[in-house]
Amino acid sequence: MKVPDLFSADLEPVLNAWIRKFTSLEDLFWALPELYAKLTSQAIEGTVEETALLSGPVHIGRGAIVHAQAIIHGPSIVGPNAVINSHTEIRSGFIGSQCVIGHSASIMQSMLMNNSNIGAGAFIRNSVIGFGSVVGPGAAIGPIEVERVSTASSRSSSTLGAVLGDYSVVGANSTIKSGTIIGARTVVGEGVMASGIYESNQIVTLIPALDIKARHDPS
Repeated sequence: MKVPDLFSADLEPVLNAWIRKFTSLEDLFWALPELYAKLTSQAIEGTVEETALLSGPVHIGRGAIVHAQAIIHGPSIVGPNAVINSHTEIRSGFIGSQCVIGHSASIMQSMLMNNSNIGAGAFIRNSVIGFGSVVGPGAAIGPIEVERVSTASSRSSSTLGAVLGDYSVVGANSTIKSGTIIGARTVVGEGVMASGIYESNQIVTLIPALDIKARHDPS
């Protein structure tokens, strides 16, 4: 699945042009550090509440709010009018404008495009989350797997986690394994363990089987 198939919503013009120059999801992921290349110091245009911690080069956009006891490690960018709720931790993240990050969520080396909504306690690692996507409370996106690569490679040892296309939804407590691609406008229900490639405009749910057995009371 190509980048233009997953991400078509309009972002800021500069970001649009940057994203659409890639055809490969892997190339987009490995180029994410380009977003941070010019970050050398903190720039705070929004509101950072007392007891929130910013560490290293972090940019907080105009109208954004970082609530108390949230932690953001640079290099990170929080776009205009985004909301970072309390006890959230972000490590090297790009958070687009008008995103809402729920209480105690954890985001590591990931890119969230504009208007994404991340539920309380969700975990996102090495992943790209499309415009207007929703990740439910307690969901895990791109967890665990770390791949060792040849020492000849100049790339990080961390693999691309998961990719969610524009307006996709991941239900509460679902797990989207590393390497998984969720197509645009596809909905993954609650409690699903997803892996592989899911085309756009699908609904993926877990349907438990009903097991009925005869009851045998002791005589």
